[in-house]
Order: sequence, then structure tokens, then C-alpha cells
Amino acid sequence: MMRSKASTAQEETPIDEGDPRAFRKLVALVVDDSATQRKMLKMMLRKWDFEVIEAADGLSALGLVQSQDIDFVISDWMMPEMSGPELCRAVRELNSKNYVYFMLLTSKKAKEEVAAGLDAGADDFLSKPMDMGEMHARLRAGQRLLTMQEDLVDKNKRITEAFDRLNTIYQSIDRDLKAAARLQKALIPEHQTTCGPVSIGRLYRPSHHVGGDLLGFFKFSETRIAAYAIDVSGHGVSSALMTARLSNFFNAHHLDENIAIQRLPNGEYAPRDPAAITAELNDRLQDEADNDQYFTMIYADINLESGLTRFCQAGQPNPAIIRKSGEVEFIGHGGAPVGLIPGMEYETSVVNLNSGDRMMMYSDGITECEDAEGNMLEEEGLHTMLLNHPGQGEHETLTRIMADLTRFNGSEQFDDDISALLLTIP
Repeated sequence: MMRSKASTAQEETPIDEGDPRAFRKLVALVVDDSATQRKMLKMMLRKWDFEVIEAADGLSALGLVQSQDIDFVISDWMMPEMSGPELCRAVRELNSKNYVYFMLLTSKKAKEEVAAGLDAGADDFLSKPMDMGEMHARLRAGQRLLTMQEDLVDKNKRITEAFDRLNTIYQSIDRDLKAAARLQKALIPEHQTTCGPVSIGRLYRPSHHVGGDLLGFFKFSETRIAAYAIDVSGHGVSSALMTARLSNFFNAHHLDENIAIQRLPNGEYAPRDPAAITAELNDRLQDEADNDQYFTMIYADINLESGLTRFCQAGQPNPAIIRKSGEVEFIGHGGAPVGLIPGMEYETSVVNLNSGDRMMMYSDGITECEDAEGNMLEEEGLHTMLLNHPGQGEHETLTRIMADLTRFNGSEQFDDDISALLLTIP
């Protein structure tokens, strides 16, 4: 039997209109085998601005929860065929998209019985005889819970939609990066090729989709070739764009656009001094006020008849000379990167290469490769690798060095781009 108080007038305040659920009436399902109890509850709930439906037993109530949007179920504990806790358990097993707040009405007060109801999934209890003011307060607490749940569902939905949009954008970027990687790969010669009579192998493994390393070569004549290796600062798209731009400076197909070649008064082409080429590239980067990139480079001009090789080293690791005898030596003096210091003067160095000798130009991704303990490979490690693979072709040598690097690194994923150019003097 229900109890009422004079103070319940303030308890009949309608649901807060500022609440998101105020745009529609909350739906309460009253379940009780007593028609009198249902009528009294229905009357009070309507005064509190609920839309009310009713059921005389648990099975009927379960069917209503399945077919309609129910916010609250207020169920008696003791009912024929299906008890209140059994109904609650069945409602929880429906896995409906909206949470149903379940309140049990009971005269049971033993702790083990209350625990059984909570175990069945009930949210709240109200003891009989019921205090209507307490019931109203508990319903409003349930409304706040439902509002938070509804808000959470809405936020999760928006997060999911935002994630889907981001995923779509990511897939588009990923496709663009893969296309850029294919274009960048086209700038670098195939694994094994020739430049005039010179056999050349190359190794290129970017740390991301696109990298900042560039390898290339071209010939002045059948007895004169040039080769270069470049490593742009940073990683990713901006570095890759710079490599694309730099490749145009060494255009092998349009000699008039090649920064390494000068046209003589008689119309013939002649190679420029390596240091002058490097200095001009440095000046060009200094002229661009919004450009904060720089790069390291080694450029070599090789005379195949005399073996005289002139080269300029600008911050790139010391090139390795692998003599026909198998001896390995590293030459060069380092030099300053291109684009860092205005008016920088560069030096042209000379080395003699004989028939059967090899020259390897490479990026610091090789010598600065780290093992699991953080130890760098350095020149000493590369020296050992080169000694371990004598008598192999250019491509085979670089393939084996790549395998050695992977074992040293302990992974196929490298922190920096890996690149190398290996050429053999005929």
C-alpha cells in the first residue's frame, strides 16, 4: 500500500526541461499483477509527466520492452510465472541499444535478497509501502543516469563518425604517399644498371613511405661519368619534395639544365668543378628566405681513361674505396652541409681509381644504424661488412650489406633512410 505526505507537492515538479530527454516524454513500464497497484503508480507517473504503459506479468512486460522504447521498468518482485528479478535478468540479456533503468518494488529487506536483485541487474529498489516522494527522487536520479548514458552514446557516435572521417582522410593520404613513393623511386636508378662502361648497383630503403635520400649518375662522354649521393635533412614529404627538386639540377637528359655541366663557346659540354657545383647549390638555398632545409652530398667526377676522380664532400659520410686487391679505405674530410652557411667555400678532392676498383657512396643511415644497445655501426662496422663480401657483383654486394644491417639493427624497420651507390671501374 502506498503512503503519501503533505510535502509531496514539491515532488510533483515536472522533469527538468533543460535535460536532453525533455524533448520527449520518458516512457515508464509498470509491471504488477495487481491492477490496483498499477493504477496508483500510473496516476503518479503521469503527474510527473511520464508516458506510462503497463503489464500484468513479466512475460507481457518483456514483449513490450522488446517492441517499444522503454526508459524505466518499475516492477513488483513477486509475480506469477516470472518474478521481478527474472524479468530484470531477461531485459538485460536483450542487449538493446538504449539502457533500461530497472526498479524493483519489494517488501523484501534481507541483504541476501537485495544482493540477488542487484545480481539480476536491477538499478534500484523501493520498499513497500512506498513513499511517493522517495520514489520521485529515485526516478529523477535514474533520469540523470539515463541522460548521462544517452549523452555518452551520442558522444561515442560522434567520435566514431570523426574516426571514420579521419580514417578516410588517412587512406587518401596513404594512397597519395604510395603514389609519391613510386614517383620518387623512379628518380633513383634500378638496382643494377650501367653508365657507359661502368657497372653500378644501388641500395635504397626509405624509413617511411617517402625518403630524403637521392642517388644518381650521368655521363659526360663514354670515358667520363659523374655520380652523386644526397641526404636531405628530416624525413617524410618535405624531404622527398626537396629530393625531387634536386634531381632536376642533375638532369641526365637535358644537359643545358644540368648544374654540373657548362657549355663551352664552341658549343661542346664540359664538366664543372665539383666544389663550384656544391657552392652554387648552397647559394641557391640561401637565396630562399623561407627554406630551412639543408642536405649533405657527395659528388664525384670520374675520368675512366686516367682513373682520376675529383669529388666534393659536403657533410656526407666518407666514401669507401674497395680496391681490386680487396683492401678497403675511407677517404674524404667531411665538409659542411649544403644550405647551412652562407658563402661557404667547398673543396675538390682527388683520388685515383684503377681498373677493378670500386667506389661506394652512402648515407649516414648506414654508419649511424644502431643495434639493440644503441651502438652505432660506424665506419669500422661497414669496413667489416665490405671485407666479408668479396668477389660479388654490385647488386649482390649491396643486398648482402642490407641483410647485415637488418641483423645488426634487429629489425627491418630503420630510423633513417638507407641508401648507397656502388660502382666498379672497368
